[in-house]
Amino acid sequence: MSTQIRRRPARRVLAAWGLLTLPALAASQAPATSEQPWPIPQNAIERATLLGSHATSAPTARPYDLAQLIDLAERTSPETRAAWEEARAAAAAIGLAEAAYLPQLSFQAIGGFQHTPLPVPKDLVPKGYFISDTREVLPSLALKWLLFDFGRRDAALEAAKADSFVANVTFTGAHQSLIFSVSQAYFDLSAARGRLRAAQQALAAARTTEDAAVAKRNTGLGTIVSVAQAQRQSAQMRYAVAAAEAAQRTARANLIASLGVAADTQLEVTDASELPLPRTPEQSVTAAIHLALAQRPDIIAALGKMDAAQASLKSEERSYYPIFELSGSAFQNFGSVSSDGKPFSTIDKPGGALLFSFSVPIYDGGTRRSRVSVARSKLHVAEEQLVKTQDSASQQVVKAYNALVSYLAEYDAATAYRDAAHTAYDAALRSYRQGVGTYIDLATEENAVVQAETQVEDARASAHTAAAALAFAMGGAATAPSAENP
Repeated sequence: MSTQIRRRPARRVLAAWGLLTLPALAASQAPATSEQPWPIPQNAIERATLLGSHATSAPTARPYDLAQLIDLAERTSPETRAAWEEARAAAAAIGLAEAAYLPQLSFQAIGGFQHTPLPVPKDLVPKGYFISDTREVLPSLALKWLLFDFGRRDAALEAAKADSFVANVTFTGAHQSLIFSVSQAYFDLSAARGRLRAAQQALAAARTTEDAAVAKRNTGLGTIVSVAQAQRQSAQMRYAVAAAEAAQRTARANLIASLGVAADTQLEVTDASELPLPRTPEQSVTAAIHLALAQRPDIIAALGKMDAAQASLKSEERSYYPIFELSGSAFQNFGSVSSDGKPFSTIDKPGGALLFSFSVPIYDGGTRRSRVSVARSKLHVAEEQLVKTQDSASQQVVKAYNALVSYLAEYDAATAYRDAAHTAYDAALRSYRQGVGTYIDLATEENAVVQAETQVEDARASAHTAAAALAFAMGGAATAPSAENP
């Protein structure tokens, strides 16, 4: 006994010490100081290494055009897969709402032993109490069924269906957004390729000019200054080619990223310069806006959100009404009881109950009123969000529409400028070689050719991007038109 008495204080001291050291142990999990980085555990590094890359690979044996790139992105993009799972989850939520109309059946079993002292008058039992020993097992089936709730379940089902509709429309919107992203990245790559071609042509022209300057210097008709200026122009064009190559690599990386495939995937991609220019919009900008307001997924989704908010408000308003429920149970009592050590009395009999209940809320401290107020505010938010979405859609349509018209006009002007620049450069080069023209005139025309070629490539890619943006803004598939601009 004395040993046990000595051990108890020791245990209490250890327990108290453990409670005191818990904050210190928790603090030790944080970095020791702000001056040095926290060392990542090796097991975490090994775990991340084992995960590897989950990006999807793509066949690289063929060159991909825009349609094939879009098809690849729709099959591999995590954004569309996530939107699809959200749509599936919203559809499953309809099943949850429908389950509220069905009865709920559950099985339960309770068993155990109970030793209970119970008081009793002393004129019956001199000691004033007796001991009851009970052993019992009660397996039971319980039934609960909500019969009528004045439309609260109906409103919840309407809200679930509206949420599922929104998720489905959002899934379609995710596809359209993906199509536009891939299209934009594809045309950006084509624009980068066009700038590279223009830079390469400029380098070739600069070398031609340099050769002409050297030839004139060798015959005594040119100056060392003209040769140095021509060499400087060639060096500048080599830098422009290097910068254009870097921009093309960046544009290619952006396109790969938009596809949802591995970042190191090497894809051959066709050039958008082979595509005909998009058409000038046939309908007016007003007609384009009306079409966008009728079919854009974000507007239709905003309508669905407003329907869901209305159904939620209706459900909360129905919480003021009574509900009618049916409940029942059936059980089998396997038990025995003994009093003051006497022999056990046993029972093996079924039992059951069937009850109808009616309940009406009277006072809840304003909980229902607050929930109705919240639901009504959410409905107003959904209504205003719809208006905002409509305004944003109209602005996007106008912006894309005007951009397409402008870039098509710019392309026509840039094409004429390019033809004139090439003619002027050829004339200046001939004059310079014949000793009539000056190097300054030749260099000016050479720069004009570079500028014209770059403008043509930029206007072509911008027109395709604007056409894709207009199709996306109107709620259609953002793919490149296949008909030439008249």
